[in-house]
Amino acid sequence: MTRAGAASRAPAFTGALPLTLPAPSPLPGRVRPEAAVPCVEAFDHAGWRFSVDWEGSRALLFATGGQVRLQAETLQDVTDHYPELQAAGAALAGRDVVIDGVIGVLDPEGRPDLEALGRRMAVGVAASTHLPAVFLATDLLYLDGRSLLAWPLDRRAATLREVFSGTDRLQVPDHVEARGRALAEAAASRGLTAILARRGDAPYRPGIASPDRLRVAIAGQITCVVAALTTAAPGRSRGLILAEREHGRAVIAGWVPAPEDRSVSRWLDRLAAGLRSQVPALDSPPQGESVRWLRPAITATVAHTGRHRDGTLRNPELIAIRDDVDPMWCVRRDPAMPPDLAEDSRGFVPTLLLPLPLDEAALVPRTTG
Repeated sequence: MTRAGAASRAPAFTGALPLTLPAPSPLPGRVRPEAAVPCVEAFDHAGWRFSVDWEGSRALLFATGGQVRLQAETLQDVTDHYPELQAAGAALAGRDVVIDGVIGVLDPEGRPDLEALGRRMAVGVAASTHLPAVFLATDLLYLDGRSLLAWPLDRRAATLREVFSGTDRLQVPDHVEARGRALAEAAASRGLTAILARRGDAPYRPGIASPDRLRVAIAGQITCVVAALTTAAPGRSRGLILAEREHGRAVIAGWVPAPEDRSVSRWLDRLAAGLRSQVPALDSPPQGESVRWLRPAITATVAHTGRHRDGTLRNPELIAIRDDVDPMWCVRRDPAMPPDLAEDSRGFVPTLLLPLPLDEAALVPRTTG
């Protein structure tokens, strides 16, 4: 008798399976955050909502039954890194939610301090007493088992304020309607680096740089991939070679000295220990300098004064080493025109980046112009 024949004579199984399935979770396991498209300048538009683009670590807060979980932009679970944010559960009155926001460390004037956050990342939980974190909630994505992703931003924002009672550690920053230029001027006067413009009727688009979410830079600042570490050479200190994506390839963005803070420097070395790569060194490395190429995982936020003609950064200065930024979003692209100047404000092509590693073999050094 063939195996197929035996199977056809087997009695049908009609009983219950000998296992108990767990109750389904009211929330998704993870969500990729929506990203912003860079915009040329601030603008005024009645259909848009403007807020400060808070400097910090982009994160999603998952709360179920009073228990809090924090997911980084890289999809890593960072709950244990910020024990002081567990108070979020009490502020949500037992609601099951997914909230988009930013983890930050504030300076004495109440502004997010990215350099301080970088030190907090390097030192870890031991720094929670003198570098405590706050969560700045900016969007509500799920509520009590229901997805709100298709809701317009205005409705999501109003619902967020209804369900979320802020505390010292968890806050819902305000936004302004229509007046982007005035907010940009006010933010610049307070030393902030960017504002965010979001269309009031827009849905939330996970994993996409949305044309309905525009970032307007006020100061020259960018986050790049740390492509390599360089050893000290005559006339040059130990440093970092930075890279960005451009047209699907990885290109050199510049060089900055290694962090002076010893705790950050040691943390960088620990992060880089398992990231060695076989990417060829520079065509003509400086005399006495060696280059240790890394697989893309570490990023660095740097200040700069613009770009050279070849696209590399002018006068880059290191602000923070990071492990919380997804390297796939370190993209060099031309900023979009604001909607009041563009012929068709919905004509932007959203950037959809697949979670693939940088093309290490395409890291091509460029000559500064």
